[in-house]
Amino acid sequence: MKLRIFVIDDEESIRETMKWHLEEQGHEVLVAPEPLICDVYLGCKCVDEYACGDILFVDYKMPRMTGLEFVELMAKRGCKGLTENKIIMSGDTTAIDIAKVEKLGCKVVQKPLSLSEVDKIVAVAKKRLHPDRRLADLSKKST
Repeated sequence: MKLRIFVIDDEESIRETMKWHLEEQGHEVLVAPEPLICDVYLGCKCVDEYACGDILFVDYKMPRMTGLEFVELMAKRGCKGLTENKIIMSGDTTAIDIAKVEKLGCKVVQKPLSLSEVDKIVAVAKKRLHPDRRLADLSKKST
């Protein structure tokens, strides 16, 4: 199953390495330094009928908000993506409110991530997806 994976990190080398690796496996990968395409990030409720993606890798320290704040907003504003497939990456996981992470149901991983660790995360996340799942048409969104 081809997955749609978002990688949001302000470090270009991380974004591009993950994009290259995951595209080599046949996945659609969208990368950004911050989640500009997301209605929730722009202050709106999610209006899509289906999830925009299958997996989200998001950096904890982003320019305008933390990855945890973003995942929390997604949950509050109706994101259709599986929260369990939202992965917060951090070079200092001790700085993250783990109680909030557990309450939301997302995951936290320590950076740097090896590509084999990324593969394991993707494999586990893929098992949570229904084989007939549908994704939102992102071509209709304006950026």
